[in-house]
Amino acid sequence: MTEFMGMIYGKYDAKEGFMAGGASLHSCMTPHGPDGPTFEKASNEDLKPVKFDAGLAFMFETSSMLKLTKQALESPQLEKDYLKCWDGCCDKKFNGSIKPF
Repeated sequence: MTEFMGMIYGKYDAKEGFMAGGASLHSCMTPHGPDGPTFEKASNEDLKPVKFDAGLAFMFETSSMLKLTKQALESPQLEKDYLKCWDGCCDKKFNGSIKPF
């Protein structure tokens, strides 16, 4: 699935720096998700309901492939080092040592 997400107001609780007016597009088979600190925090919290009222975001998914425009690819706001948000966070949890079945 391809995922398009936007931030309407406030802050996004799963990635530092994703601000109101921002948007992200993750094409099919593109890795994405919460940043490292958010993943670590959520992985170690007690499992209980939590109310988040500090922002409003939207997301839609489609099986269609969406294409970025030339303007988007050349934008100074393009996050060229996006993958670095996971540096070192998941190595100890997803290191291939656990076999699912």
